[in-house]
Amino acid sequence: MEIKGKTALVTGANRGFGRHLAGQLRDRGAIVYAAARNPAAVDLPGVMPIALDVTDPGSVAAAAAATGGVAILVNNAGSSSGASLLTGDLAGYCAAKAAEWSLTNALRLELAAQGTRVTSLHVGYMDTDMTRHVSAPKADPADIARIAIDGVEAGDAEIVADEVSKMVLAGLSGGVRGLYPQVA
Repeated sequence: MEIKGKTALVTGANRGFGRHLAGQLRDRGAIVYAAARNPAAVDLPGVMPIALDVTDPGSVAAAAAATGGVAILVNNAGSSSGASLLTGDLAGYCAAKAAEWSLTNALRLELAAQGTRVTSLHVGYMDTDMTRHVSAPKADPADIARIAIDGVEAGDAEIVADEVSKMVLAGLSGGVRGLYPQVA
């Protein structure tokens, strides 16, 4: 996909990974709407801040109406409570990511008939505010943003961006034993 001249909307673009994605798209010649709950928090030169709370249908409708002609939508909005499935809310972060992977594949199939291409990005921890409490190795979000936009430009359906995600993908064919040897 040619990025230059396309209109892009990036959710969660006020900080972290979303900010890097918006910057990559801007640098490659896209017209970029940088969405955040608080658009005043968007401080990236050359992008257009827009208010968007993805949990509010009215906000989603207003943002869609204000950003006509979007050819690239980056659904980057996210949060992490760190809660476990046993002691926290039922939609724990890891479980939500696995469900999102399946949802993305279902959307890819459903939207293909209308010519909409869906690209998914899989990555482990990135060095952002969301993972500041994690002591595991983390990827540089600027590097992952570059890898992601390279993949979109190349027409990749799925981008497995780091070693952690490559290991998980390889482990999927091994079942529980391949993914979680400590409990198998």
